[in-house]
Amino acid sequence: MPKNIYIMCRVSRGFWDSEFYVIVGDSAVFVNRESVKVDRVPELDKEVEGQILASVVQQESDKFLIELPGEPVIGGLRSWVPRSALGVA
Repeated sequence: MPKNIYIMCRVSRGFWDSEFYVIVGDSAVFVNRESVKVDRVPELDKEVEGQILASVVQQESDKFLIELPGEPVIGGLRSWVPRSALGVA
């Protein structure tokens, strides 16, 4: 199991040009754009699907406890995600 994996997320613009606002499960963080893959930068006040590079803390059966980079806004930096949330590297 890789230590760092991409996780599917919802992405919108952050306050600064260097960051995105990312939502994964019940957590939301401001994160450096370099940690996020998107097909296109979201328009102002819009969301796009993307993938965020996260660290795997623990795995149980078909779910992963991941730790997100960045500054937490809602929830914490850690969130449980199902295997289906794993992105394509």
